Amino acid sequence: MNKQQLSNALHVGGTLENALTGNYTLSASSVVQEALKLTQKHFWRFLPATLLLAGANVAIFFIALSIMLDSPAVLFDALLGKQPMTEDLLASGRIAIFATTVLSAPLYAGASLMGLSHAIGFRTKPRHIIKGMAYALAVTMAMCFISALQSVGNQIIPLLGIFLGIAFSMTILLICEKQLRPLTAMIVSFRAITKKLIPLTLVYIVIAVLFVFSYATGGIALLFALPFMFNVKGVLYREMFGVGIEVTVSQEGDDDSSSGDGNKEVFNA
Repeated sequence: MNKQQLSNALHVGGTLENALTGNYTLSASSVVQEALKLTQKHFWRFLPATLLLAGANVAIFFIALSIMLDSPAVLFDALLGKQPMTEDLLASGRIAIFATTVLSAPLYAGASLMGLSHAIGFRTKPRHIIKGMAYALAVTMAMCFISALQSVGNQIIPLLGIFLGIAFSMTILLICEKQLRPLTAMIVSFRAITKKLIPLTLVYIVIAVLFVFSYATGGIALLFALPFMFNVKGVLYREMFGVGIEVTVSQEGDDDSSSGDGNKEVFNA
């Protein structure tokens, strides 16, 4: 009996070089439609992972508030108009949001990788959200830089903060899939996205509207909005930068008997 394994590397979607020059086609409607189909297809497998991410964000936010305030309820009372909103309360809220965004970055990276897997035809399992832990330091640093820049941008002009959020939105996946350093990934994301800013902005407007609708439904629509957002990012990344896939073909058998063939596709990001 003999065994043979052949490994081939495939590339799906765009390329880094074309992304940086803007030499790629991007249709906002096509991206949204594909992401909707992917969300429907993988909804029940993806939902637990996105709920874990949401739960982690809520937990970190309340812990951060509890450290800075005697009771987190004070901030929510101020937001509801039951007591005056002070500068200290606003600052506490901003710091809590910053801490939440930064500390949940590894789980966010895992959910982003799951969305990318869906975009290239792979199934995922809820436990795959921890794949982001392999890039914990890099994605946490990147999220820290991005959140800080967005915070400064929001203080200057709110639209500037929104623009920076869109411009750096591919940073985490570039770190995980292309193995780029945080600052390099931020620069690459910024350069590539500004080449196609209008269609990308339209896509993110759809996501924003869906999240606003989620608040109107008491958060129920978030069950769909969160998986949809990560699937959108996966489709966008594939079209812009492309994804490397390793395909391994295994054959075993002997000269006098029929051989069995098996194909195995591996996404190594």
